[in-house]
Amino acid sequence: MEPEIIHIPELARLLGRSESAIRSAMQVQAAWLPPCFKQGRRICWRLESVREFLKEWEQSGDQRSKPGRKRKSPPTLTSVR
Repeated sequence: MEPEIIHIPELARLLGRSESAIRSAMQVQAAWLPPCFKQGRRICWRLESVREFLKEWEQSGDQRSKPGRKRKSPPTLTSVR
């Protein structure tokens, strides 16, 4: 029987990430991380909610670009003489 509530180690295995990657993503509130809740001090996810989140993520193609500054194009060889 599958547990209804999972914790960081189980979520890491499910997503193919390390436990430290999950914890780091939680600190920066990464968009690829499903919403969680707390039971006392433990951070938890409902397995059903995680699966729904992953289906929606896959269907929406939500691949947000990373924030950062715009890059300049490298100079071309014709402009250097």
